[in-house]
Amino acid sequence: MKHYLYILFTILLASCQMKTAAPGIEEALSRAGDNRGELLRVLQHYEERGDSLKLRAAEFLIGNMADKGYLTGRGIDEYYHFIDSVYQIKQPEYDIPYLYGTFRQQAKYLKEKPIPAWDTQTLSADYLIQNIDEAFAVWNRPWNQHLTFEEFCEWVLPYRVGTEIPETWRTLYRERFEPLLLNDSIQTAKQACEAINNELIKLPIHIAEDAVLPIDLRASTLLNMKFGLCNDYANLAVYAMRAAGIPVGIETVPHWGDENRGHIFNVVYDNDGTYHDFSGGEHNPDEHLVHFRPKITKIYKRTFGKHPASLAMQHGNEDIPDFFQDAYRIDVTDDYPFIQAQDITVDLQAATKRQFAYLCVFNPNGWVPVAWGKVKGEQAEFKAIGPKIIYHAALFADGKLQLTGYPFLLDTLGQITYFKPQAEAMEYTLERKYRDAYYLNYLPPIMVGGKFQGANQPDFSDAVTLYAFTEEPNFKYTTVESATSKPFKYVRYQASPNTTGNIAELEFYAEGSDTPLKGKVIGDYKPSLAYPRYGAQVMFDGDPLTFFHSSDSASWGGLELEQPTAINKIRYIIRNDDNGIRKGHEYELFYMKDGEWVSLGKQTATEDDRLFYQNMPKGALYWLRDYTKGKEERIFIIENNQVKWY
Repeated sequence: MKHYLYILFTILLASCQMKTAAPGIEEALSRAGDNRGELLRVLQHYEERGDSLKLRAAEFLIGNMADKGYLTGRGIDEYYHFIDSVYQIKQPEYDIPYLYGTFRQQAKYLKEKPIPAWDTQTLSADYLIQNIDEAFAVWNRPWNQHLTFEEFCEWVLPYRVGTEIPETWRTLYRERFEPLLLNDSIQTAKQACEAINNELIKLPIHIAEDAVLPIDLRASTLLNMKFGLCNDYANLAVYAMRAAGIPVGIETVPHWGDENRGHIFNVVYDNDGTYHDFSGGEHNPDEHLVHFRPKITKIYKRTFGKHPASLAMQHGNEDIPDFFQDAYRIDVTDDYPFIQAQDITVDLQAATKRQFAYLCVFNPNGWVPVAWGKVKGEQAEFKAIGPKIIYHAALFADGKLQLTGYPFLLDTLGQITYFKPQAEAMEYTLERKYRDAYYLNYLPPIMVGGKFQGANQPDFSDAVTLYAFTEEPNFKYTTVESATSKPFKYVRYQASPNTTGNIAELEFYAEGSDTPLKGKVIGDYKPSLAYPRYGAQVMFDGDPLTFFHSSDSASWGGLELEQPTAINKIRYIIRNDDNGIRKGHEYELFYMKDGEWVSLGKQTATEDDRLFYQNMPKGALYWLRDYTKGKEERIFIIENNQVKWY
């Protein structure tokens, strides 16, 4: 009877009506075109062998295949030729901006529009059958015996990770990484994950800020990975671990609460039913998200199958933001208790006919929705929201966000503090447009011991110290007086024995002059492996983002002046993020009112690290824009006469 029913099922699938097909399978077959027979052959293959479980696995893959695909074209091929060739180079560090810049200059087809290719129309039966068989071959290992069939389909079975070009990757990765698990002490998914990730951690990790093309790299390329984005490392970990049957996946923070970007990382599903975040090639389970805890808004898991709980499956005819149109993404914030996520009710300040509302976080390009909730009258209810972050509620209609109510700060107890501009005004001197660069906090202590010196011998054998770092410097432009009026032909910065340069800008001035002295750049240092183009010359290029860097400590760089000159003062700034107020830049300060940014006026800064504003309404949320240079800007409040960045 079972065989007869399947024959009938197959006949009906092949007919134009397809009335008995599951919705997902029907959609996939309707989009397959000439490739329809290949998808049907997969189902027939397992039916003929009487393997009902693998048949269900095939139905799962095909039933969720309809809108999955990848990009092709000459530009894609050209990029892979470039990246594969670079990945063959073996060296400790890579000048990624230079490599990408060179490729962009030489590429012939980079501007050609890629061609979309759909899995339903291109994947062969043999490809899908091989993937299913190899996935089942690594099931029932100690580290995945806890998986139900449905969990196996999500955590181990998928043939793809993202939108990469499909390849038969399982054997390639299994042969490389499975031997690491031949240890009787490895019994859980977390233990197996750590064993393989420890091997990935041996690879030198180089996180790029961007990529030439926004594509997921294919599996064979990632196996030789030398640098990439965080999602590239996450994908690599999935290939390596799923090939051995370890239940791992990929999760996303759509946007940080205090930075202008999001994040992609890994998760492993352990035998006791718990979930543990990690970063492929970087941090082991439970060692990754703890570095970012205060700024996690929401966490979503990427899935292969559609989820009824996703907004994409619930919104009906109501227009929703692009991020939530993805049915292959589910909210898993509650899987991480340390986030202290809160269920909250937010005032919308007005009734609406919309069913859903959104919580947004700031980005200079516009508020970004990170969470959705259901509207109840003039309020909206949101589940599992990350605290210590400023949000703004919004509705969505006609393809646009409509901010509503007031921006607010959520604390760890679920309490909400709204920011409402008050009639009372204040004045304030702003020093920055972005929060402090905490990742550079290690620098000031190791700068102590550095010196600015003058000499009349080119080897500085007669060096005289003009100024020494006896205290930790800050990240602002600083002017100091010279300790002597003696004229010198040569001047330099001598780094301390504890650091490798790290001066961004250096200016020497003669008595009565406001123009920095010019001269031939000189120095004694080994070029930096990490920043090979950041020699001594960048201390005199007028750009505070470039900084002198070497591969040896106590290195030095300076100038051979046109003639011996007495140095009156020295102006410098150490390595920094260039987000301080800059003289000559045009700024505009805003505050948020009624869902709009209201201007407090434009100003051109007349000095560094100082911008004075009056008539600022108390209790408001502010944003300072720099129209001259840079892209890093964040919102802030002023509390107890101090700026607090969010």
